[in-house]
Amino acid sequence: MKKIIVVGATGKLGRVVVEGLQKDYEVIRAGRSGPDLKIDAFDFESVSDILASVGPFDGLVSCIGGTPFKTFEELTMDDFAAGLSTKCFSQLNLAKAAIPFLSENGSITLTSGIIGDEPIIAGSCAAAANGALNMCVSTLAAEYAGKLRINVVSPSIIENSVDHYGMLFDGFEPTSNESIIHAYRRTISAPITGRVMSLTRAL
Repeated sequence: MKKIIVVGATGKLGRVVVEGLQKDYEVIRAGRSGPDLKIDAFDFESVSDILASVGPFDGLVSCIGGTPFKTFEELTMDDFAAGLSTKCFSQLNLAKAAIPFLSENGSITLTSGIIGDEPIIAGSCAAAANGALNMCVSTLAAEYAGKLRINVVSPSIIENSVDHYGMLFDGFEPTSNESIIHAYRRTISAPITGRVMSLTRAL
């Protein structure tokens, strides 16, 4: 049974992913509050030490990261820096820390979002972070070809977050839990790398 670490396991997306994996995989739930591993995605040394304690594993799935949703006029450069750090840099830090401990041809799955492809009002920070993550993963796939696989899942607004975001995603078809589960399972099992798995588009 493959051993998969899911970071952000207790968040809205992470809970869906964990539920969809745990029947067929040994799932280790990680995040700032655990419950299996406590991980600070911004601290490379601590992440590396924690992943080393797990020993070899077959996959890392990151379900973390958020950005501020403000108009460009309202956004400050500190907002942009925070959004890029939380959504993009933290996940790249997890990937970098995981690489030495992955089994042969192991997988890394990061999470961006539909705003990397489709515009919304007040979404410029999310677009910058998601777009950077998508492009970086395609480059890393080339760099680590034959050694490991790295992909991105890019959902639309997920079903259990519709009420939270209100009209920001008006006209976007929510990504179903079933679609989310299939996408993350595919990145773990299928012989693909450098892919951005866009699950749905605006209507």
